[in-house]
Amino acid sequence: MSQQKTKVTFDDYSLEEVPKEQRYGLYNLFLTLSAAFGAIAVIFAGGVLGGGLTFSDAILAVMIGNIILTVIGSLTGVIGAYSGLSTYVGWRFPFGRVLGKIFGFALITVTTGIGWFAVESWFFGVVMNEIYPNNPFFSVWVAALWGGVLMIISTYIGYRALSFLSYFILPQHVWLVAVGLLLAVSLHGGWGAVWTAHPSGSMTIAQAITATVGLYIAGSLIAPDITRFAKKARDAAVAWALHMFVFYPLLIIGAVAIVLLAGSVIVTEDMLKLGMGVGVLLIIVLGQWIINTVNLYSGSLSFTNAIPIRRDYSSIIVGIIGTILAAYWGYSAGSSLAPFESFITILGSLLPAAGGSVFAEFFIVKPYLEGIKDPYLRFKLEPGKKYSEVNLVGLLSFSAGAAVGLLLPDLGIAAINALLVAFVVHILLAFLFKKANIKYELGTYEYKGGVVK
Repeated sequence: MSQQKTKVTFDDYSLEEVPKEQRYGLYNLFLTLSAAFGAIAVIFAGGVLGGGLTFSDAILAVMIGNIILTVIGSLTGVIGAYSGLSTYVGWRFPFGRVLGKIFGFALITVTTGIGWFAVESWFFGVVMNEIYPNNPFFSVWVAALWGGVLMIISTYIGYRALSFLSYFILPQHVWLVAVGLLLAVSLHGGWGAVWTAHPSGSMTIAQAITATVGLYIAGSLIAPDITRFAKKARDAAVAWALHMFVFYPLLIIGAVAIVLLAGSVIVTEDMLKLGMGVGVLLIIVLGQWIINTVNLYSGSLSFTNAIPIRRDYSSIIVGIIGTILAAYWGYSAGSSLAPFESFITILGSLLPAAGGSVFAEFFIVKPYLEGIKDPYLRFKLEPGKKYSEVNLVGLLSFSAGAAVGLLLPDLGIAAINALLVAFVVHILLAFLFKKANIKYELGTYEYKGGVVK
């Protein structure tokens, strides 16, 4: 196999722009995004909301969170389609090469590639244990181990595996949640019972919105990992918006209703009570496979950006770490959802700050302060051109947004606060530094063409 063939087959243009001839249309993007981001974690999140909110409050929280996520994912998706670059290579423009590597590794390899991968693999073990409670092979930690291995194999192949699997997996988890909802309604008092049901715990609307955003914020920020394969920027935005308004609400709100009627905050346990053993198994085997493949795929891209090894090799390294962590959680926490609630809350408070900095750089700083009107050129790596190693504006704006999101979680909606603060601070600092002729892009490297070093 030639070096070029190896790069196309396994490396997936992880450190360079995706060629035009390797790009896909709206239908393929829509299916891939929907299958990749709409699986079991969304259903579990619905269980969390159903344990603390009434049905009407849950709908309100989900719709507000959905609008936030649609805006973020569409904007990042557009950036990916214009640039053809992965999330982490694109981050070199607002943050500089060194900080882009560090932030990409810290925020995505750790939270998505390792953290989310571990969470999803742990969920895999939880539900497999519910289905086969007395079989040691299906104990939480053992199932998390062999489930993680299956997902590593898919990630090794790359985008083609994600695209192929999406055609089969997408209809399954949507159909199964719909069936579970109809069963719960028919067996527990009809639709009127859904609206009058009271949750077992309590949660504020703001907390629910932050959790809803936290559930998907990593996916919204890493949308370029998929949309860099888009033929048109419009297709990237439309595909993400359609996914968010067609499938995401159905999955999470459907899960809320099932939990409110059936009683357990672990929605798959409720499905088992409703007689959906085979359905739950399909959700796990198919849904978990694709969503965690995407988590690991994005983590491997980030890892490769920070440490220059082939993407397929990095997927194995990151996957092994995540699988071991999942097994540990399965061994120590069992089926408790407390670590999951804390995890998505932290993500919803922290990660939007990165999005604010990126949006400010691409949509404001590049076109209006630097005069780069053509969106295809704003995050363009051109051979022979020099780029910065560290962008102080990006560092400061992200730090400000992250601090507000983490330290002031009860002041409004943490996710929005973090994003807006980073966005505004980035623009103001870039404007002030340029006005005062203060150099804020430190160090330089020359792009030689081909892959990014």
